[in-house]
Formats: sequence, C-alpha cells, structure tokens
Amino acid sequence: MKIKHTTRIRHLSPSDIPAIMEIQSACYPAELLEDATHLLAKHQQSPASCWVATIQEEVSAYLLTHPWSGDTPPDLNAPLPPASAHCNIHFIHDLAVHPKAQGAGLARLLMDSALSWSQQQPFTHLRLIAVAGAKYFWLKQGFTPIEPLDNKIINKLNRYGPDTHYLEASLYSAHKISP
Repeated sequence: MKIKHTTRIRHLSPSDIPAIMEIQSACYPAELLEDATHLLAKHQQSPASCWVATIQEEVSAYLLTHPWSGDTPPDLNAPLPPASAHCNIHFIHDLAVHPKAQGAGLARLLMDSALSWSQQQPFTHLRLIAVAGAKYFWLKQGFTPIEPLDNKIINKLNRYGPDTHYLEASLYSAHKISP
C-alpha cells in the first residue's frame, strides 16, 4: 500500500523560522548560514513573496524572495535596505529543500508560486545568487550568468564563498522548475 503525503504551499509565518533555520543548516555550510533575525526581516519586508512547503504539515522547504533594484545583489546575512518604489527585479534570496524531502517536487511548487506572484508585479527580471554548486540547477530553469561583473559585484559575490554565480532570467522566459 502506498502512503499518500499531503503537500501544501503556504505563505511563510514568523513561527516557521525555527524550521527554516533547521533546513538551512541541513543544506548549507556554516559560512552561508543566515541568522534568524535577518531571515525574519526579509520576510517582513515582503511577506507576500515568501513561502514554505509542508509535507504532512511539517515545513520541509522554503523560498524567500523580495523586490530588488539595481545591479548589485544584496549582502549575505545582512538587513535589506528599504524597498524602492521602482523595483523591477524579483530577487530569489533563498530556495532550500531539506535533504529528506528532496525529489518530492517542492522546489517546483515553490517556484511556481513565486513566478505566479512575480507576474502580478511590475518586475521584468528574476535574479539570484547561485551558491555551492546550484548554478547548473538554475541554468536548467532558464537563468543565465550576468556578465560582465564589475569589481563591486565580484567582491560581494566572494562573500558568498566559492562556486558562486550571479544569474538572471527574463520574467517571461523563466521556465517552471523541472520535476
């Protein structure tokens, strides 16, 4: 008999931060971990664009995104500046799926929510910083490297560790995440 798992996507709640911290710790090396205060602040800046995926009501994945403007990406583990009224970028800050839930399609479901929300906003592009080998995952989703990069951007990316890439996709050409 096959057991049916109940999967649900919902907006992130501040009470989800402990589970997000656990997922983050399971997915990233220590130097890429963000503290709870900064994660909560990102959620508070754009609560309509932050989601969690649950399996059997347990938070198993999360997606933090926010409006952004300008060429330089946000700092790691730092507060965001106040949102500009002229943001044209939907910045994918962090997508993480707990290792025990990988393969369940949660990344696809979360990104479908983000793309749907993006298309209702005045955004033209999606941007993200791919870390720790995630570049190829994002390239398969229609993202391409942002080039050339000036020294300010290169220095900021270096703070995210080795194998870090600044990527973007046109909002209207981004693929839905493949299963």
